[in-house]
Amino acid sequence: MTRGARRIYQKVAIAAARRVRAMAFFWARQCRKSTTLGDISFDQMSAEPGRTVIAASASLLMGTELVSKTLSATEQAQVVTREAAAVQSTLTESAAEGSLQFKCADAESGKVYQGISDKDFTDLYRSSRLEMRLYFTRTSYSRTLVISPNPATARGWTGTVLRDEAGFTRSELERELQIAVKPIVDTDPTFKLIYASNLPSDDRHPFFEMTLPEPGAEFPPKADGHFYRGQNGLLIHRVSLADAYAAGHQLYDMQEGKPLTYEQFCADPANKLGLNGSYRLIHELGGSAAIDLLSLTTAQRRGIGQCACVIIDNDLDFEHALRFLSEKLTDGAVGIGIDPATTTGDTSNPTSVTVAERRGVERFQRVVFIWKVYQPRVARERFRRIAQTVSARPAGGPARRLCIEATSEQYFARDTADELRDMIPVELVDVRNVVKPVPAGYQRQPNYKTWLGDLYSTAVNDNRYVLPPETYFKEDHRLVIKTGGTYQCEPQADGKHGDTVSSGQLAEYALEGSPAGYYAEVI
Repeated sequence: MTRGARRIYQKVAIAAARRVRAMAFFWARQCRKSTTLGDISFDQMSAEPGRTVIAASASLLMGTELVSKTLSATEQAQVVTREAAAVQSTLTESAAEGSLQFKCADAESGKVYQGISDKDFTDLYRSSRLEMRLYFTRTSYSRTLVISPNPATARGWTGTVLRDEAGFTRSELERELQIAVKPIVDTDPTFKLIYASNLPSDDRHPFFEMTLPEPGAEFPPKADGHFYRGQNGLLIHRVSLADAYAAGHQLYDMQEGKPLTYEQFCADPANKLGLNGSYRLIHELGGSAAIDLLSLTTAQRRGIGQCACVIIDNDLDFEHALRFLSEKLTDGAVGIGIDPATTTGDTSNPTSVTVAERRGVERFQRVVFIWKVYQPRVARERFRRIAQTVSARPAGGPARRLCIEATSEQYFARDTADELRDMIPVELVDVRNVVKPVPAGYQRQPNYKTWLGDLYSTAVNDNRYVLPPETYFKEDHRLVIKTGGTYQCEPQADGKHGDTVSSGQLAEYALEGSPAGYYAEVI
C-alpha cells in the first residue's frame, strides 16, 4: 500500500495541525484519516530528537469496548489492518523522503526490527505493542507509540496525542479519556491533541457534541473541506463524502466495480444504512437521551447572563449564588425543587437545588445549586436561605411551593419539611408512587419518576426553558436516557447522576402542580 498524492483537504488539515494545538478531523469514512494522522505523526517526530507521539486508536479496543459495539469483529479486524498499512506506508515513505532512518520496535520486549514484514507490523499494531522510531543518529530518535485508549494509562502519557476513531469509544470512556488527556497537552506548548473520526450514532457521545455545528450551518461541496468551531470551541475540519469527491475521491459499485458518482453512491439503497453519519456527516438528533441536544444547547445560550449552575465548595460560593439569584429574580411564579444527598466523597451524588421562575410560557432556571455536605443542618439552613431569598424579592412574593425528592432520603426530607413549613408549602415526592388519577395522554397510571421525566423533558424539548450555560449542567442533563418508557441514568466517576435533571423536574412540578389537583403529600 502506497500513500499516493495527498488530496487538497489533507494538505489543508496538515497545515492547520501545524498552526493550532488542538483540533478534530471530522471526516467521512475511507477518506484517509489514518494516512493523514501518520503524516502528522511524522511531522511531530521529525521536528527534533526525543519527541513522543501517542497514537491511540479506538479500533484497538477489545471486548466490551469493541468500537462502541457498532462493528463486528471481522469489520474491526479490517479497520485495524487498513490503519496499520496506512501508518506503515506513510512513515516509511516520509522517512525515505527526509533521508531519515525508520525502524520498528516491540514496546514490551524492546526488540528493534531491522526489517519488518507487513504481518509483523500489523501484529504489533493490533496488540498495542508497536513503537515506531525515527532515528536522527545511531542513538537519538523520536518515537510514535500505537496503543489502545485507556483512561487509567492515559494519565501517564506525555507528548502529542492522536486520537483515531475517537467517535467510536463508549460515551463514558470517551469522557474519561478527555479528562485524562487534556492536562498532558497543558504541560507543554509543543504538544498537540488531534481527534479524528466520522460521526457516532449515539447523540450523547462527546464527539457527536464536540462536532455539532451552529444551527442552520451549510456545507456545500468544497475540495479543501470546511472549518468551524464546535460546541466546546474546538476547531473542527469537516470533510464529508461530497467534499472528498470534489477533491478527487472515488467509490465503486459493489457488483461490477464500476466507478460511481457521488449522487449514484448516495442513491444506492445498499448504502442507505449509516449514510448520514459515516459519509454525509449529518448530525441526526433524537437518540436515547431524554433531553434533546439542540434544544438543550439553545436553552443554555439563552440563559447566558440570566441563569447559573453554581458548584458550592464553601460558604462564600453559596453567598455569591444567593446574590446572583436575588439579582435575577423578577415577579414571576417560582418553584423550588430539591434532590437531596447527605453523603460526602468525590464519587458520591451531590445535592441539587433548582430555583425556577415562570415568565409567560417560559421557565427560567435562575440558579441551580450543587453541593456535597455531610451535615444535614447545613443543608437545611441553605434550603431556608434560598427560600428566604425568593421571599425577599421586591415583587412576586414567596415561592409557590418547594418539592423534595423523598424516595431514598425520607427521614431527612420529613425533618426538612417540618423545619420549613412555617415559610413555604412543602411536598415530599416518592417517585416510585403512581400518579392518581391517570394524567391526560396516558393509558395507565405512570409512576412519578416517569411522569415528572415526561413533564420536564417535553418542556425543555419544546423550547419552554431558559437554562444555565455551564458545562457541568449540560453534561449532567445529557446523562439521563429514556428506554422502554422509563428514565435511567448511569452514575459517573465524578458523582454526576442526573441530579440537576431531578431537581429541575421537581421545580417544574412545583410550578405546574399535580394532575387534577392531586398532590402526593403536602406538609
